[in-house]
Amino acid sequence: MQDDRIAAGLVGLLLVTLEILAPLAGAVVAALAIRRRGRNARLAMVGCLVMLPVPIISTLGTAVGLEPLMHSVGTYMAGHVLTAMTLPFHLVGFGLILAGALSGPRQPSLSQSPTATAVGSH
Repeated sequence: MQDDRIAAGLVGLLLVTLEILAPLAGAVVAALAIRRRGRNARLAMVGCLVMLPVPIISTLGTAVGLEPLMHSVGTYMAGHVLTAMTLPFHLVGFGLILAGALSGPRQPSLSQSPTATAVGSH
């Protein structure tokens, strides 16, 4: 019985660690791509950083607030309320990552384009 609790605790710790490292690694990769990708990489980096507190909120919500939450909304709804607390972070973060991935590259302005300079110099 004690071994099962230790194993479950270790698996939970591993999963929370992965949930923290994945968006952190994404933010680092996006930060390294800012020079090449500009605004798109910045959007992706911010999206990853928005998703970063999700496992912390989930873990703290479960550790501190699960029992009072179960008493106020019921046993079956408590997990859904905790999920609803983290959902905005997931949605906003994922939306920002998608915006960075799907938006086109920035077009140079007319004053900076090579044809505008060539036309202006004649």
